[in-house]
Amino acid sequence: MKGNNMAKKFFGTIIGLGMMGLAVGAFLSNEPASKTDQGHIMILVVFVMGLSVLVSGLTSKPKPVVSAPVIPAYTAPLGPTCPSCHKAVSSEFTVCPYCATVLKPKCPNCGKEVSHDFKNCPYCGTQLPVK
Repeated sequence: MKGNNMAKKFFGTIIGLGMMGLAVGAFLSNEPASKTDQGHIMILVVFVMGLSVLVSGLTSKPKPVVSAPVIPAYTAPLGPTCPSCHKAVSSEFTVCPYCATVLKPKCPNCGKEVSHDFKNCPYCGTQLPVK
């Protein structure tokens, strides 16, 4: 890409300077057609075109390459996860094998399984310890 842009600048500069040189040469020549009003207009048009090609060749910038952002795919665990480390665990586990979090806490009063986010046991009403 960079080499292509350099070639455009080089050839734009050469062509622009060449057109301007031809226009100046025609203006300074002793050719009768270049001394008329139409001749002057044509010389001016060629000179201005050469100038615009020269300027565009010198100021051309490479087009930025735009690529789509890479977004990592999220894959949700298929089974239950540990509430502490969020790794997938078997529903049969009572303790997380990765971080040792108790997965199935029990009520200290009635011994039934309760959820981690319960404040009270839904079976006997005992206030559960805060973790």
